[in-house]
Amino acid sequence: MPGLYLLVICVSIAGVGVGARLLLPGVVSRRLARPVLAVLAVFLAFDAVGAARGWFASSLDWVVAIVPPGIPPEEPLLLGFLALFSVVLLELLRRGRDRA
Repeated sequence: MPGLYLLVICVSIAGVGVGARLLLPGVVSRRLARPVLAVLAVFLAFDAVGAARGWFASSLDWVVAIVPPGIPPEEPLLLGFLALFSVVLLELLRRGRDRA
Protein backbone atom coordinates (compact mmCIF):
# COMPACT_ATOMS: atom_id res chain seq x y z
CA MET A 1 0.00 0.00 0.00
CA PRO A 2 2.55 2.60 -1.02
CA GLY A 3 1.11 6.04 -0.57
CA LEU A 4 -1.15 5.22 2.40
CA TYR A 5 1.60 6.06 4.87
CA LEU A 6 2.24 9.34 3.02
CA LEU A 7 -1.47 10.16 3.04
CA VAL A 8 -1.77 9.50 6.78
CA ILE A 9 1.20 11.75 7.51
CA CYS A 10 -0.22 14.57 5.36
CA VAL A 11 -3.66 14.28 6.98
CA SER A 12 -2.02 14.32 10.42
CA ILE A 13 -0.03 17.46 9.60
CA ALA A 14 -3.16 19.17 8.32
CA GLY A 15 -5.18 18.09 11.35
CA VAL A 16 -2.65 19.34 13.88
CA GLY A 17 -2.17 22.57 11.91
CA VAL A 18 -5.91 23.31 11.69
CA GLY A 19 -6.51 22.30 15.31
CA ALA A 20 -3.67 24.50 16.52
CA ARG A 21 -4.88 27.48 14.48
CA LEU A 22 -8.36 27.13 15.95
CA LEU A 23 -7.50 26.28 19.56
CA LEU A 24 -4.08 27.90 19.99
CA PRO A 25 -3.97 31.12 17.98
CA GLY A 26 -0.47 32.35 17.28
CA VAL A 27 1.32 29.02 17.68
CA VAL A 28 1.39 27.99 14.02
CA SER A 29 3.19 30.89 12.34
CA ARG A 30 6.36 31.68 10.41
CA ARG A 31 8.19 31.80 13.71
CA LEU A 32 7.58 28.06 14.14
CA ALA A 33 9.40 27.20 10.89
CA ARG A 34 12.90 27.75 12.29
CA PRO A 35 12.73 25.27 15.18
CA VAL A 36 10.90 22.70 13.04
CA LEU A 37 13.55 22.99 10.30
CA ALA A 38 16.36 22.76 12.87
CA VAL A 39 14.90 19.57 14.37
CA LEU A 40 14.29 18.21 10.89
CA ALA A 41 17.91 18.79 9.84
CA VAL A 42 19.33 17.07 12.93
CA PHE A 43 17.06 14.05 12.66
CA LEU A 44 17.56 13.69 8.90
CA ALA A 45 21.33 13.71 9.42
CA PHE A 46 20.92 10.98 12.04
CA ASP A 47 18.64 9.02 9.67
CA ALA A 48 21.12 9.37 6.80
CA VAL A 49 23.95 7.99 8.92
CA GLY A 50 21.75 5.20 10.28
CA ALA A 51 20.44 4.21 6.86
CA ALA A 52 23.91 4.27 5.32
CA ARG A 53 25.23 2.01 8.07
CA GLY A 54 22.28 -0.36 7.83
CA TRP A 55 20.75 0.51 11.20
CA PHE A 56 17.43 1.53 9.62
CA ALA A 57 15.48 -0.07 6.81
CA SER A 58 12.19 0.83 5.14
CA SER A 59 9.75 -1.58 3.58
CA LEU A 60 8.77 -0.84 -0.02
CA ASP A 61 5.33 -2.16 0.91
CA TRP A 62 4.67 1.07 2.84
CA VAL A 63 6.75 3.83 1.30
CA VAL A 64 6.54 5.44 -2.12
CA ALA A 65 10.28 5.10 -2.81
CA ILE A 66 13.60 4.79 -1.06
CA VAL A 67 16.09 7.54 -1.85
CA PRO A 68 19.80 6.95 -1.24
CA PRO A 69 21.15 6.49 1.41
CA GLY A 70 17.92 4.66 2.26
CA ILE A 71 15.54 7.37 3.45
CA PRO A 72 11.98 7.34 2.08
CA PRO A 73 10.40 10.66 1.02
CA GLU A 74 7.89 10.26 3.84
CA GLU A 75 10.63 10.55 6.48
CA PRO A 76 11.09 14.35 6.35
CA LEU A 77 7.32 14.80 6.52
CA LEU A 78 7.05 12.48 9.51
CA LEU A 79 9.91 14.21 11.32
CA GLY A 80 8.41 17.62 10.56
CA PHE A 81 5.07 16.40 11.87
CA LEU A 82 6.65 15.15 15.09
CA ALA A 83 8.37 18.50 15.65
CA LEU A 84 5.14 20.40 14.91
CA PHE A 85 3.08 18.13 17.15
CA SER A 86 5.60 18.46 19.98
CA VAL A 87 5.48 22.26 19.87
CA VAL A 88 1.68 22.32 19.70
CA LEU A 89 1.35 19.81 22.54
CA LEU A 90 3.83 21.71 24.70
CA GLU A 91 2.00 24.99 24.07
CA LEU A 92 -1.35 23.36 24.84
CA LEU A 93 0.01 22.10 28.16
CA ARG A 94 1.59 25.48 28.94
CA ARG A 95 -1.63 27.38 28.27
CA GLY A 96 -3.62 24.84 30.27
CA ARG A 97 -1.25 25.26 33.21
CA ASP A 98 -1.48 29.05 32.97
CA ARG A 99 -5.29 28.89 33.13
CA ALA A 100 -5.26 26.65 36.20
